[in-house]
Parts: sequence; structure tokens; C-alpha cells
Amino acid sequence: MKQLLTTLLLATISLSSTAQRTQPVDQPRDGRTYVGSGFNLGFFNGFIGGLNPEIGYSLNRFIDAGLATNFTLITQNDVNMGSTDRFTTIGAGPYVRIWPVNMLYVGGQFEYNLISFSTKANGEVFNRTRFSAPSMLVGAGYGNRFIGESQFYTSIMIDVLKDPRSPYTDQFNRSLPVFRTAFLFYLRPKSQRNR
Repeated sequence: MKQLLTTLLLATISLSSTAQRTQPVDQPRDGRTYVGSGFNLGFFNGFIGGLNPEIGYSLNRFIDAGLATNFTLITQNDVNMGSTDRFTTIGAGPYVRIWPVNMLYVGGQFEYNLISFSTKANGEVFNRTRFSAPSMLVGAGYGNRFIGESQFYTSIMIDVLKDPRSPYTDQFNRSLPVFRTAFLFYLRPKSQRNR
């Protein structure tokens, strides 16, 4: 895991420094901050649905980095017991997306999640508890990215940490695929706001 994070960090630094050397001096660096939200859906022995507000910065033409939050509702059906586990998750963490070619990216997002859990069976709710769990979502996506204007992407990710308490694993500790779609809009520089 440490090797993966170190590799992502080194790739980010090297691509960022290369892009800074080739960028013309007179090119404005304003208009690289973006905000927006996505939603995620997952279906595998239950349901995952949530919102993912984020703020980020386009470091160069290849790399975006930022902070994402999540508000997620997860249900998992246990067909053997006839019960349903419910998770309500609130989390946040940094992310990096690397766009090696136009319209495709790979990325990773670390999240620290606060989770409320309960089980429902035969119309009764029991086993209520609260806990926390880290997760590291890694995946790839397809989208359009116009620095200074807008972004749209759809992705599929999995939690590679596989913490048994993670909201992205089922009761058998199998990774649940997480599908996300997001719409992001760049903030205009102060010099362009009154035009």
C-alpha cells in the first residue's frame, strides 16, 4: 500500500514539474479551481447511493487534486438470515486524478468514514452502532475535462484497503464496485467575473 501511495506521489510531482516547465510564462494560472458534486451508485447484494461534493485544482493538463466528501446510504441484504444491514456514511479525504490521455483517467481517493450501522429483520431494527473506517478507492473513468470551464466524468472504483468495517465491502469482506458520475465547474477568475 505504501508503495502505491509513493508511486502516485512521485508521478504527481514529476508530471507537475514537467508541465510547469513547458507552460508559457504569460499563460494565466487563474481559473483552475473547480467545485461540483457527483453521485455514486452501486448494486451488489444491496444498494449504494450517495452524493460526493468536491473542490479541486487542476495542477496541469494531466493532474487534478482536491478534497472530496461523501454522504452515502448503503444497504446489504443477507439472504441466509432474512435481514438487511444499513449503513449511513459521512466521510472526507484527498484525491488525485491523472488524465494520461484525453477523456480517460486513473485515480485514487483516500477516505476516512464515520458510519452509523443498524440491522433490520422482521420489521424490527436492532444492532445499532457507530464506528469509523478508512478506505482507499482506486479506479478509472471516462469523461470530458476542459480546464477553466467544466468537467464531467463517470468512474468505477474499488476499495483496495478491504477494511472489514469499510462501507465498500460486504459481510464476506468482498469489495463492492462503486460507480460515480460527477459534474464539476471551474470558478472564474476575479478579472472575468464582471464581464
